[in-house]
Amino acid sequence: MLRFDLAASLLKINQMNIKIRILVAAFILVSCKAQKVDNSLAISTSFQSILDDAVADSKLNLAGVSMTVIAPDLEISWSGAAGFDSTKKDQELSADQPFRIASITKTFVAAATLRLHEMGKLSIEDPISKYIAVEHQKILEKDGYDPSAISIKQCLLHRSGLYDYAMGGEDFVQTVAQDPFKRWTRTEQVQFAMDHGEPLGKPGDVYSYSDTGYILVGEILEKVSQKTLAEALRSLLNFEALGMHSTWLESLEDKPAGLPDAVHRYFDGTDATGWDNSLDLYGGGGIASTTHDLGIFYSAIFNGQLFQNENSLALMLTDAGEVQERHGAESYRLGLWQIPALDSEGFMHNGFWGSAVAHVPKYNFTVSVNYTNDTNGAGLFKKTAAIIKKLENDRRK
Repeated sequence: MLRFDLAASLLKINQMNIKIRILVAAFILVSCKAQKVDNSLAISTSFQSILDDAVADSKLNLAGVSMTVIAPDLEISWSGAAGFDSTKKDQELSADQPFRIASITKTFVAAATLRLHEMGKLSIEDPISKYIAVEHQKILEKDGYDPSAISIKQCLLHRSGLYDYAMGGEDFVQTVAQDPFKRWTRTEQVQFAMDHGEPLGKPGDVYSYSDTGYILVGEILEKVSQKTLAEALRSLLNFEALGMHSTWLESLEDKPAGLPDAVHRYFDGTDATGWDNSLDLYGGGGIASTTHDLGIFYSAIFNGQLFQNENSLALMLTDAGEVQERHGAESYRLGLWQIPALDSEGFMHNGFWGSAVAHVPKYNFTVSVNYTNDTNGAGLFKKTAAIIKKLENDRRK
């Protein structure tokens, strides 16, 4: 999966090849007096070369890729693209084309919930029964769940014990493939989870990725804010103030004016661009954005531009504890995976259709990537991280 590719790439940073070292040496322009990196054409050329090389690599079979790099301490804010926006290769990809970000939406939902927490509108320790509809409580109870024992925090950490309607098995994927234009409701998806899976364990005891928990948190955001989910995310996360003008909750609010057509999305080689996005809409996914806006958002989380209480970020990065089931390098926090990154740690999320975004606090940089057709092995994070690490270390000398 893409998140494992990212983690592995970052872990292997010391294995970067001679080509990258030469590339880094070529574009670093450091002032001897101020020790500031010149954010120049050389840097842009270097990042663009990474994308061009990935698309040119026949082994990857990559139709197109866009990327944004934000490193405020280095005064870098760069976006670029290479290749095409579909596997037909009849339209060149541009950096400002939006795309469905799928599960990266979970970072937005978790951050918005923490905003309500710091505002005193709710506590993430509250049981979900305090907020979700009676109808949804009854659906859960009928299948053996106790909504009063499941907290908002457990849903955000994927420790609710709730079966994942979307990826718990093959049933939902097969159902969607049979009727990709069906308009799903949140209630139907909660019921689907109950019909196709059993409780996975007591709340808090088991880590198991669950879109079901996140769509219930999406409902809680609506209930507490007294807004639609789209309005709640937009206002709580200050899209306008951050300059996120290309981000919206698709089909639940209007697409921002002036944006180009979206990048195509694929499922097992089938163009799924026209599939009704309600299959992944109500909190587990649903947002459409650009690599630029995703980079802005993740950078804002870690640079004091989002939360009003300094403790909110620490809460977001809470480790779930030793009883959390772990797979390889991953460790889920509130809407983020913690992964090894360079000689430190990073925080990231990926999306089903082929997008990912990561931030490395030690070097204060964010990289967001979207592949036209999902691919592993491109190594974009490793190569980009190598450049940023070198620049930042030189700046600090």
